[in-house]
Amino acid sequence: MSIKRVGAYLLPLALISAFFLAACGSSPGGPASKNIDYSGNIVIWHGWEGSYLAEKQAIFDAYHKMHPNVTITLVHQEDVVQKSVTAINAGSGPDIIAWADDSLGTLAQSRIVIPLDDYISKSFVDKTYNKAAAQGVEFNNHVWGVPEAVEAVTIMYNKSLISADQLPKTTDDMLTFAQNYQAQHPGSYGIVWPTEDAYYNAGWFYGAGAFYVHEDGKVGLNTPAGISAGKFLDSFKPYLPSQIDGGVASSLFKEGKAAAVIDGPWNYNDYSKSTNDNVGFAMLPVVSSSSKAAQPFVGVKSLWVTKLSKNPALDADLMTFYTNAENQIAMAKANGEIPANLAADNDASVKALASVGGFALQATLGTALPNTPYMSQLWKPVADALTAIWTGAQTPEAALADAQQAAEHNIQQLNS
Repeated sequence: MSIKRVGAYLLPLALISAFFLAACGSSPGGPASKNIDYSGNIVIWHGWEGSYLAEKQAIFDAYHKMHPNVTITLVHQEDVVQKSVTAINAGSGPDIIAWADDSLGTLAQSRIVIPLDDYISKSFVDKTYNKAAAQGVEFNNHVWGVPEAVEAVTIMYNKSLISADQLPKTTDDMLTFAQNYQAQHPGSYGIVWPTEDAYYNAGWFYGAGAFYVHEDGKVGLNTPAGISAGKFLDSFKPYLPSQIDGGVASSLFKEGKAAAVIDGPWNYNDYSKSTNDNVGFAMLPVVSSSSKAAQPFVGVKSLWVTKLSKNPALDADLMTFYTNAENQIAMAKANGEIPANLAADNDASVKALASVGGFALQATLGTALPNTPYMSQLWKPVADALTAIWTGAQTPEAALADAQQAAEHNIQQLNS
């Protein structure tokens, strides 16, 4: 889909300003155009490829047409973050980095990227983007960039096997559903997901009121809420394969041996093909122990400004233009990306997109993948605990106590 072009250069000056602000989705707290020097070259290092890159290039081309003295150079990198760190520490590299939010804390603490509070306020971010997306670009009480897209897991189901009204609304219902479906369909499963994966199972912990790690390094695994999440996982052992990673779960769903799967947008196209376009969406259920919705991790693809930037006000203006509602709607239609922009999330044409609407709705209830550097110290302890619970090597209480201790030790080592 082509981006709607803004013919600002044909309008009187007063109308240019008004139209530009509307097009950019600016508001008080967003970049102020009167303070921006619209000239120079902006270099963006990114991992976009194929059709993703083509649509994004069109948006940057539209900005260039609005501001002919601004040149935007897109540079694809295979390892964006590490190459950016190496180059910037050597005095060269990009003005803007485009990558996922779990790298933000490390880049911020190493001063590779700079806070943008002078150009993009927290109130602007919180009002413009969905909650998890806003969380993803905020760290240590500063705004560091803008979110361009989000990813989250949700329930996808085979409409030829079950109907929407059969899907569980609570985690207690989910267990009953798994029991009943297996009893009625021997050799098949009601709902599948990778039970030993820390990312896929975060929703049960955060929905129960537990957490992996906070920005200050506090770990929340060995708590009543965390143990409740571990027991929920443990209760599914009779109704799922003894070994079920992402590949097994995906294969079961594609082969029609599972009525539903918990997975992300990266597998939607394969599922759609294998079910003859019979994939439906449902929200993850409410966690019965807390009466709160499951809160899956939401990966937040973001843009940040580096310390090499010569014109951060211009960079901020470009980034808010790039992530305005109009452009995010266009990217959703062209690439199936899940918008971070609230207005784009709520757009009827986006909600109607089979490959986007269900994930976008789930992302509004998720929690941002933690952008603190401490999160890197949680993946293995959580995965080890989930494996110990699933294999029966440890009780949920013992497994999560060990995970808590291991994570706290890892964080202490990181701080030493």
